[in-house]
Amino acid sequence: MIYLARLRSVRTAFLLLGLPAFVRADPQGPDVHSPRGRPCCALAADMAIHLASAHVPVVIRGVISTRGVGRHSYLTDGELTENNGLVYTRRGGFIDTAHTRDNADSAAFLALKLRPLLARGQGRVDFGPKGGARSVRITRSVPAKDLARISDLLAIRITFDLSVWTELVQYYGLTKFRGAQEVYSAFTVDDLYSNLLGAHLGVAALESGVPYDRAMDIALATAFQNLGAVSQAETRRVLARLAGSWWRPDYAWPASELAIVRQYQAGSTVSPKLAASEIIEVNGQPVVLDVPQDDGSGARLSDFFEIELKPKAQELVRFPKEEQEEPTLSERDIPRLVDEVHRALDADEVRTASNQAPITETAASGAVGHYLTGIRLMELSAAGGVQGPSAKPNAVLGGGLQIIRGDTRGGDFGLMQVAVLHAESRGLMAGLRFFRSEALWFCHDPETASLRAPLVSLLGPCAPGEWLGLGGSLGEAVHDGGTGRTVLRPISLAAVLNPLANGESQSYDRTRLLLRGGGEVEHVWSSDRGGRTLPRVALGLSFLLRTPAQRWELHGALAYRLDPGTPQDEVFESDLSFGYNFLLGGTSGAGQHGRLDPWGLATVALEGCYSYWTRPENAYPEVVAPFVSTDHRQTWQLLLAGTLGLEGLSF
Repeated sequence: MIYLARLRSVRTAFLLLGLPAFVRADPQGPDVHSPRGRPCCALAADMAIHLASAHVPVVIRGVISTRGVGRHSYLTDGELTENNGLVYTRRGGFIDTAHTRDNADSAAFLALKLRPLLARGQGRVDFGPKGGARSVRITRSVPAKDLARISDLLAIRITFDLSVWTELVQYYGLTKFRGAQEVYSAFTVDDLYSNLLGAHLGVAALESGVPYDRAMDIALATAFQNLGAVSQAETRRVLARLAGSWWRPDYAWPASELAIVRQYQAGSTVSPKLAASEIIEVNGQPVVLDVPQDDGSGARLSDFFEIELKPKAQELVRFPKEEQEEPTLSERDIPRLVDEVHRALDADEVRTASNQAPITETAASGAVGHYLTGIRLMELSAAGGVQGPSAKPNAVLGGGLQIIRGDTRGGDFGLMQVAVLHAESRGLMAGLRFFRSEALWFCHDPETASLRAPLVSLLGPCAPGEWLGLGGSLGEAVHDGGTGRTVLRPISLAAVLNPLANGESQSYDRTRLLLRGGGEVEHVWSSDRGGRTLPRVALGLSFLLRTPAQRWELHGALAYRLDPGTPQDEVFESDLSFGYNFLLGGTSGAGQHGRLDPWGLATVALEGCYSYWTRPENAYPEVVAPFVSTDHRQTWQLLLAGTLGLEGLSF
């Protein structure tokens, strides 16, 4: 039988930390302003990310080492000095240092705020809104000799209560933006323990003889030592062993199904959730943290304060309607709400576990499709082949780098592309593009039916069936080294119709038919003709067909453009490509679908183009490949093209 070592008083907690108890120090931060927040982690070894249905090639490495936590900073420069994440401890389970530091700073700040109020026996502290207004009201005075001790005890108690409220509103639907609700993070096994540990550390650091930030560094290091923290590699190993039993590697952030095991102990003590001994040995007695209940002389702490919570139902989509009848909640309501959320999340977990084929993006679209429908960073492209206005072909070659490329159900876009090309008739060419999109769809929120603009739709859920969108470009330019010609297209804009009405739909991944109509402005400068500005109106059509696994694809496009002031200046373009998509590298991961975690997504394609320009000296293609002739009206191109997007970029 394992006996639990309990921290039964705040003084005992200080002894654990190795800091002198109740020695006032210069806080250097908590007495200046309210604490900042820190981004924190899901319980996962490597957390993949989705924006709506779009895969993002970034993996959040959530595991850190005790030596790599950085220097604590109460102030805003903590982003530069701190490194937060998960550390496994043999006596305290998983510790999320962002939770710990947040609650430490909150407790230290609150302890100082409470002292003048406790001296008067009345007053209120208002906290920033989180799922509604939050405040604490002081109801009883404290003798001057007891102010520091009781304010510290109350700060731990109230900070922990408010941290439990945070877990509740994460389930109820609190989110920083639509589509990223935080159910995945509610009551995970590291949360409450890390929160309460932080509250103890914060008042210990505040009352030490050391400046606050330095005291927090000492407190955190001492806590890790006493709790038996393991190495970064060992924490990763433990998380890997727990994949499938504590968390699901099949799902990406912010899927609520990420967490399997949760912890709801929010009473007078919080016990650590430890991995089974066959995964990692427990070294010493598990440490149970106490939530202070009395002032040390028998008086109940609950007699000194009242917490007031006023939920904002419009921000909490899952907040029970029957609870909305009570405008203000108190500390007494928290255990009941925790029990309700406990039952609801258990029911959700039963439904998820009973689904023999969970509907992940990987399962729905196949491994390639999972990565293809998404956002890619640092995409390389290359093309080479032959081009000619006649039967005598010339070799062409080029390559480029695009910083961001998106191919999503909400539309496609490219941001910041540079290219270097070569064609015999035009010499070495340099191209630049700031932004371009074939189609970006409007978005109707499935819950509120409100309309969101294109591109913004990536930040939240959208109802399927969109048929109207926008396309166009900003800041395109090319310079021909052989001829000295420069062409600018500062802006183009088009309305896009989708006859299939499948924008924002799963079928859009594989089948697209787009009709475009719009206009653009071009400026052409050459040494022999000088500069000229060309407004153009444009009509176009494009389609995309992919196989169910999305490995093979066929893409085609037609476009017609003319200068309305000079109708004789007209353009016809056509393009057809047949490509193959595949993943590079990676190994099968734990879980039902075996996530591959490749290092790259590549495409190779055979592309054929034809274009006709009545005035080829003005040629600047929009649909076909860029190697068009500026000397001949007709240009055909036959190319082998490829792209490579990097995956698994870690932060």
